[in-house]
Amino acid sequence: MLKGMKGVNHIGMGVKNLPAMKQFFGTTLGMTETYLEFPEVWNPMVDVFRTSLHKFAGTMLHPPAGGIVVELIEMSLPHPRPIRKIKRYGDIGVNKITLAVSDVGKFYGDYQDRITFLSEPRSTKLPGWGGGEYTFVYGRDPEGNLLEFISDSAAEIQETLGGARWLGVAVTDLERSVAFYQSVGFDAVVVKPHEAFSGLVDEAAGAKETTVRSCLLANSRGGGMLEVYESVKPRGRSMPFNTMWGDFGYFEVCIETDDFHGAAQETREKGMDHLHSPAIAFDMEDRQFWFEYVQDPDGIVVEIIGVVEK
Repeated sequence: MLKGMKGVNHIGMGVKNLPAMKQFFGTTLGMTETYLEFPEVWNPMVDVFRTSLHKFAGTMLHPPAGGIVVELIEMSLPHPRPIRKIKRYGDIGVNKITLAVSDVGKFYGDYQDRITFLSEPRSTKLPGWGGGEYTFVYGRDPEGNLLEFISDSAAEIQETLGGARWLGVAVTDLERSVAFYQSVGFDAVVVKPHEAFSGLVDEAAGAKETTVRSCLLANSRGGGMLEVYESVKPRGRSMPFNTMWGDFGYFEVCIETDDFHGAAQETREKGMDHLHSPAIAFDMEDRQFWFEYVQDPDGIVVEIIGVVEK
């Protein structure tokens, strides 16, 4: 495991309409706290796909109770395009956000006019999942991105919504990708590999009799979790070759460390595939925010961030 690693900090997603998406995640999904907001600026450091300078605006939101932060990026230049016109469960890449609600059945009934649900709630049993059956339902945000809602009666959920608990990453080889993410920092297996979702995600996948292999990972020091899954039938569609940072849809997983330079050195020692060398994102009076980008075995963008005291 890389030095000082924690779990998922945020998910990056490109959006067409920043005010509308901010309204949806802020009001409908209860992410009323602003983690960071930045106006439209030229940004010389995001050369993830070796393109020209980027110009974008963005905001980062989370609910009062915490959880994974959602970063909404509205790109101006280069002109963004949809990563996929229709996003389907199992497409290779960052594929979904899983959010906790106090009761999926009640949530499904109460939010029919605010969220496009893809089916009625369903339940299954997962190996190692505490608290009985795993009850869930899939929906889409206003721009078509997949959202999974699960029932969770944890004490911190005071109202209907409980925030984002994990991100879902669809891969081509489950064992290979699980090994990679464990080496990065997800050292705890919450739900071991299983096929319990097979046949239950047909509407989200756009297919019948789906076969899915899935595993839920966490970091023992905290942070958001990561679900790694492989769509066996139908096979997940590969990422479009010309996808760029900031295109419409989910485009990155961001994990954090409290030893940024130590972790960055280890990414080189391990021979990880780098998209962006370590750089300073924000230089403040008493500290600096650093970041770098690496790729997982499928080419999925993984950002590593850390705060370095001056």
